[in-house]
Amino acid sequence: MENGINLEVIWFDQEMIELVVTCSNGRFSGVAEIYLGHKELSEIADSLHGFPCSMSDARQFELGTFNPNHADGGIKMKFCTPASSGRAVLEVRLRGDACEALGEPESVALRVPIEPAGVDSFVQQLRAIELRTGASAFLPMSI
Repeated sequence: MENGINLEVIWFDQEMIELVVTCSNGRFSGVAEIYLGHKELSEIADSLHGFPCSMSDARQFELGTFNPNHADGGIKMKFCTPASSGRAVLEVRLRGDACEALGEPESVALRVPIEPAGVDSFVQQLRAIELRTGASAFLPMSI
């Protein structure tokens, strides 16, 4: 698993896409399978375009579900520039299918340092994802 976050199409039909989300910062990692509508990835790309535009810029997204009564998992992503570091980071919370709540088994929370140029590339990849198994978008961790 490469350090960063990867969203890969593993199944789709006329209404839904199933993604496997892998995320790692070198110390912590997690994997979740999530369902979403066809337009959600392009909506995230539109909302994430131009990040960060200031030192206080923060953008949050939630995909999948955090309700343990529904199938598969969820991901919460917060793109921000914490004042303490001044560097862009991605804060991720993943919930697996068997997880009752964040902080319980089958969940992970981690922070991944990122570069603005990496976010620009990630946005382009999200916009270009085709409905085919194996299509993906990857945001690498910065060093």
